[in-house]
Amino acid sequence: MKAVVVVPTIRRESLRSFLDQWGPQFRDHTVIVVEDNPEPTFDVSLPGARHYSWRDIDAELGGDAWIIPRRTDCVRSYGYFKAFQEAPDMVVTLDDDCYPYGPGFLDAHYQRLSRRAVSPAWVSTGRGVLPRGMPYLQSAREVDCVINHGLWTRVPDFDAVSQLASGRYDLTFEPVEQVVPRGQYFPMCGMNLAFKPEVIPALYFLLMGQTQWPYDRFGDIWCGVLVKRICDHLGVGVRSGQPMVEHQRASNVWANLRKETPGYEVNEALWAAVDSLVLSQCTFQDCYRELATKLPLRGDYWDQLRKAMQVWANLF
Repeated sequence: MKAVVVVPTIRRESLRSFLDQWGPQFRDHTVIVVEDNPEPTFDVSLPGARHYSWRDIDAELGGDAWIIPRRTDCVRSYGYFKAFQEAPDMVVTLDDDCYPYGPGFLDAHYQRLSRRAVSPAWVSTGRGVLPRGMPYLQSAREVDCVINHGLWTRVPDFDAVSQLASGRYDLTFEPVEQVVPRGQYFPMCGMNLAFKPEVIPALYFLLMGQTQWPYDRFGDIWCGVLVKRICDHLGVGVRSGQPMVEHQRASNVWANLRKETPGYEVNEALWAAVDSLVLSQCTFQDCYRELATKLPLRGDYWDQLRKAMQVWANLF
């Protein structure tokens, strides 16, 4: 199995600790570091690692480089583009403050991507009984799995409002191992995510970062809504649960609140708008182009996002 690991960073010390702890598990695979700075400001100590910055994005993408946002973790999309060029069996993305929770991390992701995703396809019309017509053996749907969403211990991926509430009400996060059913969405977090390369033309972390765009901290979430709609249309599956990582750094709740507030109301409506769209294409790339064309939200940001989505899909 050949894997490519993509990690965005702007913190030299965090990346050093990250590579120290993950190095033994990543030794036989490729690590792509996307530094969110105009030029590299530090050396990457892991042999064979690829180290990119804005300079590389601008040089390779030229007039299309604007689709890779800066001063946001969504700069990692460039890493997906570079990973695609490596033709791996699997791509994994991690944040630089996520550390091993046990051995065999990459193998665990790949095993889940390699197994069929099974979810219920029938429901009973009665409680505790199975009326006439319910299949005895074939009542589940089995499809290929293309995305495996790993979870985290220690510091949960809460939004700012929940971060504040957790300090007062002791909220806890209990991971669930599941196949996300067809027709349902999930909050896709980029801290620990594995996917097959065929998905990358539709796996674009959107235009984020309030130095450039009105929204932030929703790039992975909204990407998850779009790609899940396409997965449902194409008849492929998404898992969530294992393997876990240890998330060690709690981001600043007040900074998160400022960044997230413009997106809260949009987040209530975006999924429903995407869910209402009828798709007709048969590849991730063509479906993503179709979504970009049909995305019904209006305004300067959404006009630019539709263009960015088209540019992204055309890179492949």
